[in-house]
Amino acid sequence: MKTPTVEQDAERRFKRDTSRHELTVLHHDGLYRHLRFMSPTNRAYWFDLVTWPGKLLITGDMETFIFERERDMIPFFRDRDGINPHYWAQKEISGAKTREFSEDVFRQIVWSEVREYGHSTRGLAKAVQSEIFDPGYSCDENSARRALDDFEHDGFRFHDNWELSFSDYNYHFLWCCHAIRWGISRYDRMNRYGLGALAAPKAVA
Repeated sequence: MKTPTVEQDAERRFKRDTSRHELTVLHHDGLYRHLRFMSPTNRAYWFDLVTWPGKLLITGDMETFIFERERDMIPFFRDRDGINPHYWAQKEISGAKTREFSEDVFRQIVWSEVREYGHSTRGLAKAVQSEIFDPGYSCDENSARRALDDFEHDGFRFHDNWELSFSDYNYHFLWCCHAIRWGISRYDRMNRYGLGALAAPKAVA
């Protein structure tokens, strides 16, 4: 069975984590909104979406991120074809961590280098497997980079390792990206019923 990517896993687990969530409008005044998403039976994986002119904040059980791009950030996230981690990460202004070392990315880059530059080096693939991956050096970035720097087999070495990025978008950031899209869809559904009826905070399943 093929191992799911971090993005696929984040989407799958988000759907499971929020399957019983309801929307409660805590505040709504033009661009000033405070929307809470939480199960009526427990607080696990709850999250809030808060907007004010030019900003959208997501916070809760998972992580806190603040995005800045347009005066009303709801249309900014709504008017997209699915989540866009690369573009959205560029709009994150709090400095929260959106990327981290990825063993999968490291493996892909190393084997790509072996195929492209070491295809004529006898026994190279076996040496890479036994000296880099089997000892577990690919589990963290410092060990992975050190293993590449130290590796040598029959004249073959990995060059310019400092230029290589082994990072990918982390699970918490991807989960929150899905939460923003899903939360806005629930907010839009609520809007179709008319906000004028919301004299007090009200939950919408």
